[in-house]
Amino acid sequence: MNSKFPVVKVTMAVTAFFLIVFGVFFFLKFHGKAKSLELAHNANSTPLFETGDKPMKVYIKAVEMDNGKLFNLQETIYQSKTRINQMRQLLLVFLNGPRTGKDQVPVPEGLKLNDFYFTPQGTAVVDISTDQIMPGKMGFYEEVLFIRALIETMSQNFFEIKQVKVLVDGKDAKTLAGHYALGSADLGAPVVQNVNSF
Repeated sequence: MNSKFPVVKVTMAVTAFFLIVFGVFFFLKFHGKAKSLELAHNANSTPLFETGDKPMKVYIKAVEMDNGKLFNLQETIYQSKTRINQMRQLLLVFLNGPRTGKDQVPVPEGLKLNDFYFTPQGTAVVDISTDQIMPGKMGFYEEVLFIRALIETMSQNFFEIKQVKVLVDGKDAKTLAGHYALGSADLGAPVVQNVNSF
């Protein structure tokens, strides 16, 4: 009976060791994934640049109010550590650009940025909210002008951007505010505009 006792102890120790290794493996696997997803989701709340980053000239599309023509308006962002943060800065400069005076951005008052993503395939995904736009403030012309200015602003400053996809409240939408068909003429098509489509 004494000879079986050490075998039982060793078997129990080996079993306990494997259970601990197995438990740690699954804990790290599932807990680690949740942590990385959380970090990716919260990436937009981190600062887009640091105090010591160098300034960088960019051009946003604006409208000359006396003749209605689009032109390049010079603005400044900062050379942050990632191109995606630079793209986010540019997008925010465009969306928050001047709305009074002789040169204005074609962004309707009340339009808000929900999120921004950049895919490895070169698609800049801009998720916006149109809930706060006052009814009647965004017609066909305003929608076309906004989309065109958005695409040109993003693509002329970052060669990596091959197309721009617009989401409305995180979803594909047929139109931005009920007028201009986003994407192709196919109503089931995704809300994508190629950079060279204008």
